[in-house]
Amino acid sequence: MKSVFEEVKVEKVSDKISEQIIRLIVEGKLKPGDKLPGERQLIELLGVGRSSLREALNRLETLGYIEVHKRRGNFVKSIASTFQLDPLRNLIKTDLTKIIQLYDIRRDLEQANAYNAASYRSSEDITAIQNSLNDFCGRSGACNFSWAADRAFHIAVAQATQNFLRVHVITNIFEFSEEFLQPAIEKTALHGSNRAIIYDQHMAIFQAIVDRDAEGARHAMDEHLKWTNERLVTELAGEKSANLKG
Repeated sequence: MKSVFEEVKVEKVSDKISEQIIRLIVEGKLKPGDKLPGERQLIELLGVGRSSLREALNRLETLGYIEVHKRRGNFVKSIASTFQLDPLRNLIKTDLTKIIQLYDIRRDLEQANAYNAASYRSSEDITAIQNSLNDFCGRSGACNFSWAADRAFHIAVAQATQNFLRVHVITNIFEFSEEFLQPAIEKTALHGSNRAIIYDQHMAIFQAIVDRDAEGARHAMDEHLKWTNERLVTELAGEKSANLKG
């Protein structure tokens, strides 16, 4: 007769800690770039010993879930960042026009993010997106576009989809393309009324998400990234021409 009993397995405390943190990442409660509480606080929150905690953190770092910065702490890592992207990065360095193709992929992803954000967003998500917009324009009304504020907005939209993979993928695209896109996009924002235009475009996306207008959010995101892409092409063409003359 087959036994109905199963062997009782005693799990290590460190495994339970790492499993809990991985679950929080998968559920989107811990997002890429989030800093974990300090060691003492984690010991208190989890009710565990220092050695078990350190063993768990070492495991999480090895598995690629967190990255450790000396003197700064432990940060949640983008799961997608484990992809081997160095060959692609080197290819783009030799041909900056390839960054436009990456931007096209981002545009496709972000339209879907905006659509789903409008469908599934929570009140907490609305607050997060609003906070990112506050970084664009302060109480004085002056718009100060920055790569960091733009990144925070688009990641908050991805978070509102309630799909943690979307958050990690868009985070990785921003991290990967930062050295190529940040200078060109921030330079674009300096021209004339462009900062106000960019802010208004983000507000249109935000309002559609607030209104749960999925198609409107998708359209607003498409219009924003199409406008940005056109100016990005001009900036990169100018850089290429300047490099040839140099």
